[in-house]
Amino acid sequence: MRVHVLKVRGSTNLDELEEGIAAGHTVDGWQMPKTATPGDLAVWYAASPDQDYRAWGWVADVPRSGFRASDRLYVGPVAGIRRIEPVRTRQDVADACGFNRDSVAQQAQTVPGNITEGFLRALGFDRRFVAAREVTSAEAARVVSSLPAHPAVSTRDPMR
Repeated sequence: MRVHVLKVRGSTNLDELEEGIAAGHTVDGWQMPKTATPGDLAVWYAASPDQDYRAWGWVADVPRSGFRASDRLYVGPVAGIRRIEPVRTRQDVADACGFNRDSVAQQAQTVPGNITEGFLRALGFDRRFVAAREVTSAEAARVVSSLPAHPAVSTRDPMR
């Protein structure tokens, strides 16, 4: 199981994230690394205005390329979205595990495997979840794979 940090920029993007939290899944998909697979964990980071981690969910399908006519941008759905409460600041997470200590990439990124456990603990995930994350991820992948096909990804810009 990998953990992918998805980016939120500006109030429109925050509104879209809130829609996803209310619905329990992304409404139009979200830009994510092309290596994401069902059962991976997605975590939303709001770069502006607050530089904090806001929500998490399970990658529900393989991301598709060609967003905005670019083969370099991939967009995919996330299911089971939940808030991170309380939100965690980038600085607190960086101090705890080193992720994005000095800078933050503009695009979605994958947390390096050697700091995944510390990253999840810094976000507030309990020890049992962190210890069982591979089993939980496999179960999440099985569940989302059994759902009906996801609608086509919208052309709405998830990185506004």
